[in-house]
Amino acid sequence: MITVVLSLAFGEWVSWTTHGVTKRFASSARQSPNPEPTAASSSPQDIPPVQSNKDLTAPTLEPHHQQSSNSGIIEAEHLDQKFVNERIANATKGLTGISQVQTIAQNTSSAASNLQSVSDAIDKFTAFLKPLKAFNSVANEIANVHPYAKVALSIFTCASKMILDQADRDDAVSSLLSKISEVYTFITEEEELTKIQSMLAIYGKIAKQTLECADFIGHYSETKSAWMRLGKHVFDETDATIQNYNNVLDSLMQQFRDRAARDTVVIVHNIAESLDLIGMEYATGAGLNPSKCCLPNTRLDLLKDIQNWISSTEEGAPRVLWLSGTAGKGKSAVAHTIANWYITHGGLGACFCFDRTRQADCRQDKIFTTIASELADCSPIMRRALAQAVRDHNGLKRTPDITKQWQELIVGPTSIASKAIAAPILIVIEALDESGEANSREQILRLLAGKLNTSTSQLVEIPANFRILLTSRPLEDINNTLHAAPHIHHVSLDDVSPVSTELDIQLYISHKLEDLRHVFNDAHFKALALKSDGLFEWARLTCEYIKGTNRVGMDPKGRFNAVVAGVSAKGTRLLDDMYKRVLADIMPEDEREEGMPIFRSVMGQILASLEPLPMPALTTIRLHFPEETCDYKMDRVIGPLGSLLTGTSDSHTPIRPLHASFYDFLTDESRSHDFFVEASLVQNDLAFASLRVMEGGLRFNICSLENSYLPNSSVPGLEKRVKDSISTELSYSCRFWGTHVKAMSFESSLAKEVEAFFDGERLLWWLEALALMKSLGGSVMTLSYIVDWFSGHAEFTHVSDASRDTLRFVRTFAATILRSTPHLYLSALPFAPTQSRMYRKFASKFPRTPRVVAGHVENWPQMEKILHVNSIVLSVAVSPDGKRIACGLLDGTIQVWDMETGEALCAPLQGHTSRVMSVAFSPDGHRIVSGSGDNTVRVWDAKTVEALGSPLRGHTGSVLSVAISPDGKRIVSGSDDKTIQVWDMETGEAFGPPLQGHTSEVRSVTISPDGKRIVSGSQDNTIRVWGMETGTALGTPLEGHDGPVLSVTILPDGKRIVSGSSDQTIRVWDMETGEAFCVPLKGHTHNTIQVWDAKTGEAVGSPLQGHTNRVWSVAISPDGKRIVSGSFDKTVRVWDADTIMNKASVAALESHTPSVNAVAISPDGRSIVSGSDDTTVRVVGYRDWEGIIAISLDGKGIVSGSADESIRMWNAETGEASGVSLQGHTDSVRSVAISPDRHCIVSGSDVKTIRVWHIETGKTYALSGHSGWVRSVAISSDGNRIVSGSFDRTIQVWDMGTRKASSAPLQGHTDGVLSVAISPDACRIVSGSRDTTIRLWDMGTGELLGAPLKGHTHCVNTVAISSDGNRIVSGSDDQTVQVWDMKTGKAVCAPFRGHTAPVLSVAISPDGKRIVSGSYDKTIRVWDLEFLIQHQSFEAPTICFSSNPTHALQFASSFLHGSETPGPLGPNEEGWIVCPEGRLLLWIPLALYSGLMYSPGTMLVIPNNALQLDLSRVAHGTLWHKCREQ
Repeated sequence: MITVVLSLAFGEWVSWTTHGVTKRFASSARQSPNPEPTAASSSPQDIPPVQSNKDLTAPTLEPHHQQSSNSGIIEAEHLDQKFVNERIANATKGLTGISQVQTIAQNTSSAASNLQSVSDAIDKFTAFLKPLKAFNSVANEIANVHPYAKVALSIFTCASKMILDQADRDDAVSSLLSKISEVYTFITEEEELTKIQSMLAIYGKIAKQTLECADFIGHYSETKSAWMRLGKHVFDETDATIQNYNNVLDSLMQQFRDRAARDTVVIVHNIAESLDLIGMEYATGAGLNPSKCCLPNTRLDLLKDIQNWISSTEEGAPRVLWLSGTAGKGKSAVAHTIANWYITHGGLGACFCFDRTRQADCRQDKIFTTIASELADCSPIMRRALAQAVRDHNGLKRTPDITKQWQELIVGPTSIASKAIAAPILIVIEALDESGEANSREQILRLLAGKLNTSTSQLVEIPANFRILLTSRPLEDINNTLHAAPHIHHVSLDDVSPVSTELDIQLYISHKLEDLRHVFNDAHFKALALKSDGLFEWARLTCEYIKGTNRVGMDPKGRFNAVVAGVSAKGTRLLDDMYKRVLADIMPEDEREEGMPIFRSVMGQILASLEPLPMPALTTIRLHFPEETCDYKMDRVIGPLGSLLTGTSDSHTPIRPLHASFYDFLTDESRSHDFFVEASLVQNDLAFASLRVMEGGLRFNICSLENSYLPNSSVPGLEKRVKDSISTELSYSCRFWGTHVKAMSFESSLAKEVEAFFDGERLLWWLEALALMKSLGGSVMTLSYIVDWFSGHAEFTHVSDASRDTLRFVRTFAATILRSTPHLYLSALPFAPTQSRMYRKFASKFPRTPRVVAGHVENWPQMEKILHVNSIVLSVAVSPDGKRIACGLLDGTIQVWDMETGEALCAPLQGHTSRVMSVAFSPDGHRIVSGSGDNTVRVWDAKTVEALGSPLRGHTGSVLSVAISPDGKRIVSGSDDKTIQVWDMETGEAFGPPLQGHTSEVRSVTISPDGKRIVSGSQDNTIRVWGMETGTALGTPLEGHDGPVLSVTILPDGKRIVSGSSDQTIRVWDMETGEAFCVPLKGHTHNTIQVWDAKTGEAVGSPLQGHTNRVWSVAISPDGKRIVSGSFDKTVRVWDADTIMNKASVAALESHTPSVNAVAISPDGRSIVSGSDDTTVRVVGYRDWEGIIAISLDGKGIVSGSADESIRMWNAETGEASGVSLQGHTDSVRSVAISPDRHCIVSGSDVKTIRVWHIETGKTYALSGHSGWVRSVAISSDGNRIVSGSFDRTIQVWDMGTRKASSAPLQGHTDGVLSVAISPDACRIVSGSRDTTIRLWDMGTGELLGAPLKGHTHCVNTVAISSDGNRIVSGSDDQTVQVWDMKTGKAVCAPFRGHTAPVLSVAISPDGKRIVSGSYDKTIRVWDLEFLIQHQSFEAPTICFSSNPTHALQFASSFLHGSETPGPLGPNEEGWIVCPEGRLLLWIPLALYSGLMYSPGTMLVIPNNALQLDLSRVAHGTLWHKCREQ
């Protein structure tokens, strides 16, 4: 509170002071390039608004020379220090008095005892804050005098405001606050102000470190919480962190004083945010490389122009500068120079570089996740905003959607950062032309050009404070996209003045040949510069060549003469000539016959490798080549190529071409001639070698992980372990072996190598290594490649099957293995289906893992994945390559998904103004066609997802179906205007008039495989066949369905039509005769998908169940392996067709479908009765009825009450209804009870009344008195009294004889009463309430007995009393069952956990040994009470998921060690069994087992297919590595 008052008081004063100062320097003030920030989600204390730094823009600064005299910038020596000193003095004068007066005034309501503490706090912090406030008052003046320091000054201002606005200061950080106060005093001293220009880099470092310190102070409480979660000592961590901060600040200030820059790293403390950012996609090695910067004093004019552009405040200044040029022009050097200058001087900037040799990394998919991470490293405000963005939407960390990355990870967080630091945000994207093929950069280019993924009429608004520097060669696709964009400024290095470039190159050459000054002079340097044609890369090569000593007798002067005398050439030819000259010098013509094969082989390996590798890794891989002679050393080939390759003299540096032009030269035979390298010839060798490297290098627990309880993210030093344990060549082989196999034509010897890979444990170890390297996702592509590679080779079908099975294994368990790699063996392998190859092959090799003893799934599930959509799905289509799904939605949009990953590939396609009823892919996959309720058809580009042309208009009603001809030239649409229209795909024009004939809406259209016929299905119950060319109906309508024809398709042979109708049948028709084949196919039920045999008409397997609402559309992938369905339940589901077609289906076990609302046990203990929302009552072993239930004392009668307002009696032995239903309630029956003599039934309902029924006569009377719903009734054992509980928070006791209340209502609950029970001796009442408590009452007096029973955390839905009256059982919305001692009111053991939804009903067996509970999770559980009391103590519960107690986990104490309370021991919503401290025991794949499993103390789970585990031999925790031991 004190700080807030100080800040507000100071804020008013600063406004006045700043106003006066600004007028004095008005002539030099600048406008900020920042517009009003876009929407942000930060709190005021997190991101302080900037008041006095609005003029703090980026500097215009040449990095290597003094400011020119006409720059308009005031030099440092012109600083009016007297004026600055006056401002500082004024700023500090009288602050304490003002602050104290206002603070005390605002706290006049406080007690007198608080006044002293307020004063003490003011005294403690006021001295620290004075320099900060003083700095703020003169920051603008310093910026006007030192405009090149504006970014750093803006950071200082932001840091000071973060501290000044921090209301809750902790004494623990006072020493750091003192140091920051010292910093602000230091930076306003006269002597230090004069050094800013010459020491700007250090000044920027001090600013950034100060901001990090301010952030630490401002969010200290969050950091403390994070430390505590990680089990760290808060005070020790605080002291160590602050000491480190103070040391760095002291060092930087001393460097500034001494004008001596040293390599001091700014400390970033981001423990809380780093936890949120774990898993963010990051392109390693794509960042800034200072070694690539321009030589000092070169490119000055160009650099100055770019720097002026960055700091430009002109309205409409271009956001993007595209710097283009041919190979060798020096684009990279300029890009790295600008990035290095901006970032080292404190700016918020990032550099992202593409690299031709790293195309396998798919850097284009990681561009903005990487840039976001780089920006986060520059600013704690950006880091915090980014962490918040991914915390809310975890999928953003790995999304390949470039637009989503840009909007959510860049624009959103930076808009928050811009509020605090008013300076441009610089993003450098270098060498975009090296991303790969044109389609790899298409989305990036469109975004830079301002085009969203939705339509050409919408643009991406690049924020005004963004500056994006892009470099590339002027490739056609880049030029076509960027050249016309108004916000992009294009600078071509090919157009730069030759004179200026030659001077820079001459300076560069003189620097590179400095050691040969005794041989060469400026004239020589100028001659080389003139010959360079402006190519810095040529100049570099030439200098290396001249300095070289590879050939005896050729001295530097001779080499110089050879170059100058050479044939004059330009551009690429000039570079090619130099490459040939260098290579010829290394490999003279008379040595090429012997040396060239070796050269081509080695260079082929380097060029064909999917990422650059250092020499030791290349050598190791080469030693595994199948037929390679290795009687030479690689360094003999690579060593002399130092001027052409990196890493030739360093065993740790990856070897790769120094310049992309060398790669182009070698791989283009027309350019390289004798030196041509055919990289594809090495693919076979690399495939063999990768498999053999894995054979020798992979092993179990390769990184020696000690503890299975830890997630990978908590393993100390895991990244270093991975690097040390998995060699570079092994890492490469694991990630890329499949790509090398795919690049080869089928070859049996290689096939056998792959076969051996799948046959041994090496397969599991491969998955383990990939998970540790965070590359497990890449296995999906590898395995898919292998399946395709073996296609058509019957003798290796088993290898294809193994690959498919491994693929399903990875898709199911990848998230688990990535979270904690030991669980590949402990959780994934044991729970794989018993008939899966992975289980059959490997499970027995790991005997000390969980063993499924009941309920083990046999086959992989039919449903492979669920895609959740924000709207009802009306149509689905699969692309011809099987990689994409398009779905049309009720909200008028189209969404495109990746079939493999389930990721949305782009933002929804917007353009239709009504629901999208139908979508289709063109045969080449390049276009998507959609039909909509807005009466139009639209055509979209499937890659750019842009709308192509205008909508196709002609229908007068909704377009319900679209189809595309096999040649992709025509579109056919069917509409509810009863017509069909044929359109030209290219022009959008209609072919002829609409096809008319149907008498109702056309629901479906399709085209024959030869493109000659159209088939349509209609609401008029008929199918029609039309000629594509003539548009006339062929033959008579096909009649036979008794309802509208909703879907039609044609079999691939073109001879048969298949139709589906609302009459729930499918019919097959002869295309020629129009006659129906066989009988209609029947068998559909609601919300299912059925697969049928097209020849026999029989159903294949059981219906595909999973959708929770009607299935509106289905599609089959072109390879027939997957079925895609779209539903009103807002999901798209992908089903595995192989599982459906080839595996025996398992009949669904009969069970309740909705929740189990009530359970009861027969007096003899042999039967359990349950009632459910599915309108049935079930007796285990008997038949089904409907309703909510009660069972008679003799066990022969059952009573059910229902939502249909009726009550029924049933014979428990025969299952037959006894008599007619009892009618009288006017609303749902909520509770029923039977009198001990079976003469009466009592019921409670939603109409606030209780009814008593005479069973024999059916007569009834009502008891009224409650003012809320009656949720529970009970009858005393003597049959004389009724007890009722109501939503009106009361309990009422009624006299059965007088039919009146026997006393006043029992009051005490603070919310509705949901359940009541009466003790066997009729002396006590027990009630459960929505207020989470249970209460005991004296039946006679109505008095409350003792304190409420507390333990549940949500509503108590049900209570029951044991037959001896000693125990109470309760069930709650908190998903637990609890047992209480009637006398003491205390829980007798820990809560019973196992249900995965609220417990709605409980009952106790007559002998008191078993408890039965029914739940909203659709299950009934029977609990062994004696076992639970004995083993489920509050301190050390048994961990057992079986009805057999001997299957309990051994050494459970190691897992529960340190847990104050055991917490739920069942799987959480993700499937993990985890203790409160976060230790991981095992993971249950809920998608396979639906969460239905035994829990500790469970004797029986109904339905009886629940999972049971034997954990008695499981090696877990620090013993997990023994899981392979017998």
